[in-house]
Amino acid sequence: MAEACTALVVDDEEMSRAIAAGYLARIGYRTLEADSKARAWDILAAQGDSITVVLLDRRLTDGDGLELHERMKAVPELADIPVIVQTISDSSADIAAAIRAGVFYYMVKPYGGALLRSVVRAAAEAAERLKSLRGDLRSRNDAITLLQEARFRFRTPQEARDLAIALSSMVEAAPNLIFGLSELLVNAVEHGNLGIGFEAKERLKANGMLGREIEMRLDSIHHRDKYATLHVERCDGRIAFTVTDMGQGFDFDRYMTVDAFQSTATHGRGIALARSVSFDRLSYLGPGNRVVGIVEVERTAAMAD
Repeated sequence: MAEACTALVVDDEEMSRAIAAGYLARIGYRTLEADSKARAWDILAAQGDSITVVLLDRRLTDGDGLELHERMKAVPELADIPVIVQTISDSSADIAAAIRAGVFYYMVKPYGGALLRSVVRAAAEAAERLKSLRGDLRSRNDAITLLQEARFRFRTPQEARDLAIALSSMVEAAPNLIFGLSELLVNAVEHGNLGIGFEAKERLKANGMLGREIEMRLDSIHHRDKYATLHVERCDGRIAFTVTDMGQGFDFDRYMTVDAFQSTATHGRGIALARSVSFDRLSYLGPGNRVVGIVEVERTAAMAD
């Protein structure tokens, strides 16, 4: 039997901790509980390697929950544990502050069990995917840092991920580039060429049918000849990644900023996150079937130093 996943629930209200623990028990999670940042840190220090996700209240009796998250980020063994911030505030400014701090999931109380379980699954899956991508990235040849200009054509989500892995090592000082680049490339296939909308993807993931639907569309007469392209160019201290698909475009403005809508969705926040943590600039062109992500190499390297 596989070992149960573990969630650390940090909330100064005992009832809130108990409710969250009950919700998560339904998907096989065991929970550890803390009523303060100090107690949560003691648990993380002792058991961090076994914790799958942290559910963190923003307002605690001993301060802002984001301070615990920032402390986690400074410790390599804890930095990649996904954190879901929960709060009674649906302020866009508060949500944006959490995203800038590197929190990818933000839930407004009160919420239902189905939503919490879905967000926890999404957070854990994203963390595992990023861990896998980074592991593959470390195994690739550093010769890619010599690349000046190149154009690639790809059709499938796996080809998109392979490209992201190969090219993310162009900027060693930008470890989050792989997340944003993978997001843009996979979106070009799934949402652009194959026409799987964000809401449809959410339903398919919930039913465990996303992979089958992607394969079916890739083989269909309507989509089998479609491809996306990635143009990479290094010039004047920056690298531009231009991704173009053969789709009809989409309402990209809806997904460019983090707002209350995205805080309660379990999918569709990747574009805003890519813009926040992976690229210095991100711009969609035309109807939305072309996107340019810019990394300022010299500035990124200076910040890393």
